[in-house]
Amino acid sequence: MTYEFLPHTADLRLRIEAPSLEELFEDGARAMRELLVGSSPVSPVQHVRISLRADTPDELLLGLLREVLYRFSAEGEAPSHLVVSHASAVELEGALWVEALSAGRHLPQPEVKAVTRHGLEVRRSAERWMATVLLDL
Repeated sequence: MTYEFLPHTADLRLRIEAPSLEELFEDGARAMRELLVGSSPVSPVQHVRISLRADTPDELLLGLLREVLYRFSAEGEAPSHLVVSHASAVELEGALWVEALSAGRHLPQPEVKAVTRHGLEVRRSAERWMATVLLDL
């Protein structure tokens, strides 16, 4: 035999619960911050305007989390927090506060490669918003 299959866990399921849609998006950005820089301090030095439109709340959350990952991976910006100024089931407006990524300040974490559609769900119960999203590590 020249190959074998080995068990490997390369995904992380993220579950978010919040009383409002705005807080659900803010908590999603907060979770990404923890995954990307752990407990490293991040100063909110500058903000990036977030303006997203989508057909569903699921796609809106996906777009937001992908934007946070893009800012980190491609732009070298460590996320501090998101402040949502407006959110609906199809629109999100806000400011993502960031600082320049610093190797000495922001400790490396396992790489988040992608935010996936697999198992993606955003739904509202009687009192809360809930979301589940799968991240490829």
